[in-house]
Amino acid sequence: MDGAMGTELIRRGLDLSLPLWSGDINVTHPLEVSQVHEDYLSAGADIITTNTFRTTPRTYIHAGYSKREAKLRARKSLLTAVEIAKNSAGKKCVIAGSIAPLEDCYSPELFPGNKAAMAEYAELVEWLVSAGVDIILFETMGCWDEIKTAMEAASDIKIPLWLSLILRDEKTLLDGSDLGEILLKLKNYRTEIVLLNCNMISVTKGGSNLMKEYWNGSWGVYPNVGKIFPSKTGHIHSKVDVNEFVSEMHQMIEMGAQVVGACCGSTPEYIRELRKCVDDFSGNKS
Repeated sequence: MDGAMGTELIRRGLDLSLPLWSGDINVTHPLEVSQVHEDYLSAGADIITTNTFRTTPRTYIHAGYSKREAKLRARKSLLTAVEIAKNSAGKKCVIAGSIAPLEDCYSPELFPGNKAAMAEYAELVEWLVSAGVDIILFETMGCWDEIKTAMEAASDIKIPLWLSLILRDEKTLLDGSDLGEILLKLKNYRTEIVLLNCNMISVTKGGSNLMKEYWNGSWGVYPNVGKIFPSKTGHIHSKVDVNEFVSEMHQMIEMGAQVVGACCGSTPEYIRELRKCVDDFSGNKS
């Protein structure tokens, strides 16, 4: 997979203030989004994630837009994000359509409830599928009630469905749910790959042990590169260096992770070195 988008845009000088964060950048700074995608592709990414983490009507309403304006602007930004990703990738890689928790991904208690979430997720899924993404990726999901709703909203789509989880610690989702129990419950849903994302790499490694034990399908990891949890805006003040990151990721590849990448704080350099690690592992294995 590729690496961070939001924190990489910040590193390149863009202002990503809340609540929209990266949500409107597709419309206001499309060239910068395209350049980040292209830099990850040049670094060796096979999977490009659309910059749609915050392109939701709910987010635009929080930013002061009317309900009608919010829907129009969110759809425009989402469709633009997919177009940017597809134009950058050409036929070289897979496009994953990102959908995040409807409220703050670090605050699972803000889940708006099944009825509202079902309608909103169904709309986002429809927009992304109609725009031509290859995969629907629910990512940074840390609330079991919200996960169930999201999976149900996407149950009828014809393209692969991936789910990525954020953890409180190596055994627990952000909402306090037991990771092992959640992985067992997910067997009742159509999930092609389960991943762990935006966790510190030490937490990711611990969670990977439970993935091996409780999930018998394909799995993957794309941790953040922080030594501590990121801020709500994704800022990381102390990072794991590239060599340490790749060393830890190599161990999870050996454990069986089939999809790897990086999240908040990462740069194309992290993906470039991870690509070398994957290629070395594949070569040695063959």
